[in-house]
Amino acid sequence: MMQTVQTSGFSGSISPGTRTAGASFDRRMPGHLDRITQAHKVEEKEPKFSAKAAKLIVLLTAGLLAFSILLYGFVSLFGGGISRGGHSASTQQLEVIVGNSALRIPANTIRFQSQRHAGAHGRIELYLHWPTLSGYNDVLEASFSRASDQSDLIFLSLEPRTMSLDMSGRIEPIYSRFFDGPAKKASAGLIRQPLSPDGGFIDEDLYYEASSPYPFVTRCARPKSTISTPFCIRDIHVGKDLMLTYRFHVRHLPDWIKIDRRIRQYAKALLITR
Repeated sequence: MMQTVQTSGFSGSISPGTRTAGASFDRRMPGHLDRITQAHKVEEKEPKFSAKAAKLIVLLTAGLLAFSILLYGFVSLFGGGISRGGHSASTQQLEVIVGNSALRIPANTIRFQSQRHAGAHGRIELYLHWPTLSGYNDVLEASFSRASDQSDLIFLSLEPRTMSLDMSGRIEPIYSRFFDGPAKKASAGLIRQPLSPDGGFIDEDLYYEASSPYPFVTRCARPKSTISTPFCIRDIHVGKDLMLTYRFHVRHLPDWIKIDRRIRQYAKALLITR
């Protein structure tokens, strides 16, 4: 059955077997329908935002969040120590054992972070500000960070006793064998005696109290020494079985009476008597 279509100026017949209007248009624009179909297929295969990219962003976000949490925890735990250059302002009393002696020591007087814990120690290192005998705090930060040639600190070491005589008892049996030249009067009632390098005393002098049966004695590096910093060193016996060695800057030597008395008092106060 044929259908006749009539328009102004044009008449013709279209049967089911003839080309459609789309086919007729494609004949006038070859490949147009194929290009449209292909473009739709590309859009379906390659979405603008893939699932793989979304997964990557989620993983990166989770990683950054985990890093932020870890960083916050690290700063919370160690940030204070880092900003203080390894010092601690904590005044917590730590009970430590050195040899057979028990001591109670404020954390901010313990020099090394690795030793700031309760329990047994073979040796423990302390530092104190002179003349306050205070441990580290933010007010004294400059003194604890200052170079050693201008130090206001006294460094102390507590360890089990290994010698029957402390420094005050070693003048005659040990140090006198290494006297090098005549002794001379020094300030604050002390005698200065140069020591020989043969005994391992490089640029060192022995200072001791005149006219005393049990004198104050210390070894000091000479101020112009190129071998070591100008510190004085002294050891004393503390309690039943401890030896305390302390160091202070040679410029504080005129205060030797106050320094020795107060260090003895301080060390005695650390001991726990049960």
